[in-house]
Amino acid sequence: MKKILDGAGQHFFLVCGTLLGQQRENDFIKYDTDIDIGILASDNNKNIITLITQSGLFNLVNVFGKESDSLELQFRHKDGITIDIFLYYKIEDSYYYSASFCGLCDFKPEKYCKWGNHIRGFSIVEFKNDLYNIPSNTDEFLTEWYGNWRIPKQFTYYQGLNGEFKNLIN
Repeated sequence: MKKILDGAGQHFFLVCGTLLGQQRENDFIKYDTDIDIGILASDNNKNIITLITQSGLFNLVNVFGKESDSLELQFRHKDGITIDIFLYYKIEDSYYYSASFCGLCDFKPEKYCKWGNHIRGFSIVEFKNDLYNIPSNTDEFLTEWYGNWRIPKQFTYYQGLNGEFKNLIN
């Protein structure tokens, strides 16, 4: 995915459990079931789905939401790994939200959950023998998501919806 997005000039960054694993363990979290990346909505390449699927390496599994306010894309690599791409929408200054779906999110007035995070620029880190962008305010970003993120705690997405995630704004 990195080669495809870099080749297309698409800026992206590590988020959610992938960023958590990179920061806390310098590895993927063993019980995490996917890889999570973010793209600022203002930087999104409108042909992203085509670019990724034409590679022959990924199948599009789900398109949730709309590009205008809530897009989440889910791809599966031919080896079975799922990669979720979340667009981050600017609310004000350095505050953004991303959207997720299913579970209690389906019952929100917007029909999706909004997750708020500050993004105060980007830094580059080495991870898995390559260079990746991460929010430069990584500690703040992860604290907004998880509270005390330095202490490992295993939970599913649905358990996260029920209180483990700390940054629900709708």
